[in-house]
Amino acid sequence: MNLKRNIKGILGLAAIGDAMGSATENMSFNQIRREFGGPLSELKKPGKTAFALGNEAGQVTDDFSQIYFLSKAILKNDGVLNKDIVIKAILDWSNVSWYFDRFAGPTTRGAIAMYKNPNHKMQPLKGAVTVDYASKATNGAAMKIAPAGILHPDDIEEAIKAAITITQVTHDNSLAISGASAVAAATSASLAEYSTMDDVLSAGLYGAVRGNNLGNVLSREVAGPSVVKRIQLAYSIANGTGSREERLEKLSQVVGSGLHISEAVPCAFGIIALNNDDPLQAVIDAVNVGYDTDTIATIVGSMVGAFIDIDNSKFNSLLETIQKANDFNITELANSLANVVEKSEREQR
Repeated sequence: MNLKRNIKGILGLAAIGDAMGSATENMSFNQIRREFGGPLSELKKPGKTAFALGNEAGQVTDDFSQIYFLSKAILKNDGVLNKDIVIKAILDWSNVSWYFDRFAGPTTRGAIAMYKNPNHKMQPLKGAVTVDYASKATNGAAMKIAPAGILHPDDIEEAIKAAITITQVTHDNSLAISGASAVAAATSASLAEYSTMDDVLSAGLYGAVRGNNLGNVLSREVAGPSVVKRIQLAYSIANGTGSREERLEKLSQVVGSGLHISEAVPCAFGIIALNNDDPLQAVIDAVNVGYDTDTIATIVGSMVGAFIDIDNSKFNSLLETIQKANDFNITELANSLANVVEKSEREQR
């Protein structure tokens, strides 16, 4: 296993999913196909229906930018992830108005409002939709959770622990923890030697169950559809009858592809099940499923990016555009993360 290459694939495909999906966000399954003459598979400038209106082609949104800021904060802390580092990362991110003012969701806004108050009391900042951040089971935890899996390759239990640390800073409830743990477990499993995308699907379901059980003990139980049951539903649709396009549409209609954790995460797993031999196509399908496409595509990219051939010309072309558009060096970031993981593994021997 080449950890540097695999982490570059995770970060790169997550960024590609975010940037490409920003152009289709808020459109329905059929609107996307009418607007682009079929499924979109290139980086486009977002139009008037998108939250990312004003972005250039290849620029990312809150999804990958939070992965980027969290990864940077972890590296500055010698590879150690803890609650204080997660808070620092989200506050640093919130100070970039290009991201925060345009993209921050209601749950993240409420959490940031709390942490920016010197007394850590839940008093909202201007623009904070809600301060009851803990009860909101939105997909904002799962979209940024990739570092939990990256830091713990082939160590699902530790990846889940890290996911809970990250999630409780902004989305402190059982459903959000279940969804984030599913993605973290899948990402960790993708970094195992000889791993397959089927292993990712199995790890994800286990992570959802484990995260829900731990979330009910360590956090608070909240009402909402079960992430576990919805993942199982997504698998049954993906493995059912019809063309891939028909099953993708059914995922969007039955499982859903919206803001709630119980839609976005199960939908992402269903899309992987549709494409368990083609990670890039999985991300492209996520871009074209409709609704919260940038988030779902980021999540998919996080879970299957380790399987991408980073010498693939299309992948490299897309990644080069994204790095230039955002002034990111994803290769350098991947190498640095791999170095801290390998150092930690040596110290544990």
